[in-house]
Amino acid sequence: MHGYERSVSYPHGHRNCLFAKRGVRTLPRLAQMEEGKRVAGIHADDTKMLYRYLKEMDGVCSSHTSATGMGTDWRDHDDKLEPVVEIYQGDRNSYEKEGAPRTGHDPKSGKKPVNIAGWFPKGYINNALAKGYRLGFESSSDHWSTHISYSVVLAEKHDREAIVDAFRKRHCYAATDNIIVDIRSGGHIMGDELKTSAAPALDIHVIGTNTLARIDILKDSEVVKTIEPGKREYKGKWTDPKPTAGVHYYYIRVQQADGELAWASPMWIDYAP
Repeated sequence: MHGYERSVSYPHGHRNCLFAKRGVRTLPRLAQMEEGKRVAGIHADDTKMLYRYLKEMDGVCSSHTSATGMGTDWRDHDDKLEPVVEIYQGDRNSYEKEGAPRTGHDPKSGKKPVNIAGWFPKGYINNALAKGYRLGFESSSDHWSTHISYSVVLAEKHDREAIVDAFRKRHCYAATDNIIVDIRSGGHIMGDELKTSAAPALDIHVIGTNTLARIDILKDSEVVKTIEPGKREYKGKWTDPKPTAGVHYYYIRVQQADGELAWASPMWIDYAP
């Protein structure tokens, strides 16, 4: 893939920009001549400029290390141009939500591990999802981190255009090892939006690289069911026992006995009984 990291301090946020074609020039930061109007030293609309550039250049982006000094408070968002988010970075932490596996802690709390690169909890991904943003999950590496972060896409073809298109559709998931995750609901797959008059249901298929210790099912970022397979493969169906009308997002988090993780992108299910 052809991409680069665009580094802008909190609250704008670092973003990884991705293109299917070669030769797209990097985008400078947007200057603000009036000092009193600057946000983190630059123009308040810098991220909006990035979105316009990505639309023109047929690219997408992903916020990374979102709960750090390189992160964002989610003041800006575009579902079409920023369809996914880095839920885990191999060189640092997870940014799913406070207290989730592999997340860091506030240095003042005395808890370990400390969040690497600053403590900016407004950047946790559950805050973005609570605002109604549609974000799929991906995992990235940084610096010397290599084979401990996997971004997997369900693409129609084996080419760059299909991979970018899969990210746009949020047909992807994140993992810390080569774990296979397949989540469906009827004819829909992870990342999709759908409507149903029946209680929301998920068909779950996970193949681990080690024993699957637990599979957490989350609804609106809260664990509503925990499955403990105790083996390397799990295949089953879960139906929400307490469905609530309206749009709710569901996803799963996989934890292996060896500590490796995977996160399926959410599905937004509009339940209208």
